[in-house]
Parts: sequence; C-alpha cells; structure tokens
Amino acid sequence: MASNRLKLNPMKTDLLWCAIRRRQHQLNRSSLVFGGATVQPSSTVRDLGVIIDCEMSFRLYINQPVSRCFYQLRCVKSCVKALPTDFARTVVNSFVTSRIDYCNCLLAGASQYQLNRLQAAMNSTGRLICGLNKFDRISRVLRDRLHWLPLPQQIQYKLCLLVYKALRGRAPRYLADFCQPVSSVSARSGLRSSTRSDLFIVSTATNFG
Repeated sequence: MASNRLKLNPMKTDLLWCAIRRRQHQLNRSSLVFGGATVQPSSTVRDLGVIIDCEMSFRLYINQPVSRCFYQLRCVKSCVKALPTDFARTVVNSFVTSRIDYCNCLLAGASQYQLNRLQAAMNSTGRLICGLNKFDRISRVLRDRLHWLPLPQQIQYKLCLLVYKALRGRAPRYLADFCQPVSSVSARSGLRSSTRSDLFIVSTATNFG
C-alpha cells in the first residue's frame, strides 16, 4: 500500500470469509488483530460500491442497482416523454443505464435468475426511451434501435476486452500476469492448445470451497 501511496486504516478494514452455503459452518469465526485494531468477520463487505457477500452470490449487490434503476425510471418517466429520442437516451443513460453497467463483469457466472432481474431493468429502460408499452417485445428494439447487447453478452464482451488489453500490454501488470498463453509455458508448448492461442489456467488447491 505504501508503494501505491495508500494509507492503511485498520479501523476501516473489513474481514470476509467466503465459502459455499453448506460449508459456512466450517469457517473460522474468530476475530483478527490487524494494525492494532480487532477486526470481526462480516457477512458482507462493500468495495467501491460493490456489496460482496460470503457466498459470492452478489445477491445483495444486484438488489441495489435494480431498486435504484426502477426508482430513477419513475422519476424521469414524466420528462423523458417530452424529449427527442437522442436526448431521452442521454438522460436515461446518465441516471439508469450507468448503474447497470457499473462493475457488471463481476456477475460472470451468476445465476440466470439474478441476471434476469437486471435484464428486466434494462428492458424497462428501453421501453421508456422508445415509448413502448409494458408488454411490447423489446429484444429487437434493444438490438436494432438502441444497439444494446443483452446483459450476459455485455458481461462476456467486457471480460473479452479486459483479456485482450492484458495480452496487448494495456492492462495493469497484476492482471496481465494471469493471462499467460499456453505457448509461453515450456512444458506445454507442444500441446495443441498452444497453437489455438489458449491461455494457461493456474491450478489451485484449497482445503474446501
């Protein structure tokens, strides 16, 4: 932290143990003494506005943007209808869509049910911009008129872009270290995967979880 000019604040330090639900009872619940302060384990922590729970389900994090998006939609609904489509799209992007886009690449691997909740907020946003009714079909409108990808494809696109930048030297070093081609590993250079530009996945061994 000193090398990055950051100050360590033990009083604002959170401790979170992560495991799947059936393993929760095996977690160590004891406190941790850190920098002269006693840190108690928490069930949730907040990092850059993202709520992370001990099951890594992101359920609580998804609840936040979904509720705020529908609240903002109710607030701007009366004025957006009086604006041209381009201006309405700018207003909605500022207040609603930006909340859906924020850190949504963390939701890779989330359950379809959770993603559908965010997709419902996006669909309502598209209907508001284009002046459609509640039960009008929206998939083609999002694709052809607004040029929005479905949420799972948005997440996949962001991850692919991040990997591309890591391979091209445009990402931080700590991310680039995780994106090593198979061909760069001497023991695997003769494999067929090395000719497909596959990336080497580091194997990990854990006691449980």
